[in-house]
Amino acid sequence: MYDVVVAGAGSAGLFLAYRLAKKGFKVAVVESKPSHKIGEKVCGDAVGKHHFEKLGVEPPRIGEDATSFFKGVRVFSPNKKAYVTAWGEGYALDRKAFGQKLLKWALNAGAELLDSHTVVKPIVEGTWVKGLEAVRSDGARVEVGGKVTVDATGVSPVLRTKLPESWWVSERIPEEDYIIAYRVIARVEREQETELALIYLDPTVAPGGYWWWFPKGRNEVNVGLGVQFKQSLPRPEDNFAKYIEPYLREARAEVVHEGFGVCPTRRTIACMVWNGFAVIGDAACTANPIHGGGIGPSMLSADAAAKAITEAFEKGEPSLENLWKMHRLYHEAYGAKQAGLDVLRIYLQKLSSADLDFVIEKKIVTDEELAEMGYRGELVSAVISKTMRALKLLSRPSLLKELVQVKNYMDKARKLYLNYPESPEGFEKWYSEQKKLFDEVKRKYAKP
Repeated sequence: MYDVVVAGAGSAGLFLAYRLAKKGFKVAVVESKPSHKIGEKVCGDAVGKHHFEKLGVEPPRIGEDATSFFKGVRVFSPNKKAYVTAWGEGYALDRKAFGQKLLKWALNAGAELLDSHTVVKPIVEGTWVKGLEAVRSDGARVEVGGKVTVDATGVSPVLRTKLPESWWVSERIPEEDYIIAYRVIARVEREQETELALIYLDPTVAPGGYWWWFPKGRNEVNVGLGVQFKQSLPRPEDNFAKYIEPYLREARAEVVHEGFGVCPTRRTIACMVWNGFAVIGDAACTANPIHGGGIGPSMLSADAAAKAITEAFEKGEPSLENLWKMHRLYHEAYGAKQAGLDVLRIYLQKLSSADLDFVIEKKIVTDEELAEMGYRGELVSAVISKTMRALKLLSRPSLLKELVQVKNYMDKARKLYLNYPESPEGFEKWYSEQKKLFDEVKRKYAKP
């Protein structure tokens, strides 16, 4: 029996274990991988510096758990004739080394690791979660009890999706809200400029997503593409071979690792806690809806959960009511931004190559505005006023009308999440408003 049992040793689970163990709680982390493989994951390997500043922890270090330092992200139009740059510092991670560092933090703080244990289901007693069941590598079935159980199992939440459907926290996510990605790590002969991460918007190459070229040092790159998860869309590996491999051949690349990944690119799940239970990271859909970056937000969700769990124990028990504060903490830190960006994601996924070329080539969104949109999740007023002037001159009133509508929807979504109910009693009314808003956005903009 533990105070807190965490399912999953990803960035969210390990950071939560570190925060709680440091406060003196008895914490166990249950993970299917052996300890020496923790941190291995198919990922874009990029994370913004500002996340570490907000969390108050040391950032990655070049040569230890990071391979290079970015000064910004450059976004290209489909025809590659124009680009905008979101200036903002970040890191290209050594993903495994970063995971091992978080593991060391958690263990040094006093957390216990149960590695090579595959989590299979939650232990439910009445309306409470009381721990989890796992299978050891030797086939033995193990019960791990916890006053609080946390699902940090990633994109396919092992625990919360096995809870009763009537519990708000067990929400099912539609497949079109996920991106499926294929990426390679490659050594290249052509020396790379390491200051910028490169993103290419192209509905033909990466429908519903984008493809990327992220330098990991002078002679190594992380290259991949993500497509919206739909049965009608091409497989990412097929488009990678057709459109992106020629660039790798030109760079005289030697692939050292390749693999698939799935990422939730949407607003967070509506409810992230229950009696004796919380959900963080990809299991709660905390990744950025536009670029899919999930490491920083996952750690922010862990930070919010740690604060809420600590306060719940101080109040006497980790009930739904006492854990509820996690929502406010997370939405103020990141979730409200996510909700606004989810509106923008739904809209962008329906734009044609011609639309995207127009927006980027005409500099309707400047470098500064792109960074502002990425950081705060808002379409700033300057974008709209400038767009109105540009589109009137260029006779594109339909696109103008849509952009104004999108701004209004983004503002509504952000405000709705910032006004998340103070207690469970207000949830159902809030949820109906949230559902109505996003149903309307999808009716207007989502592709069939």
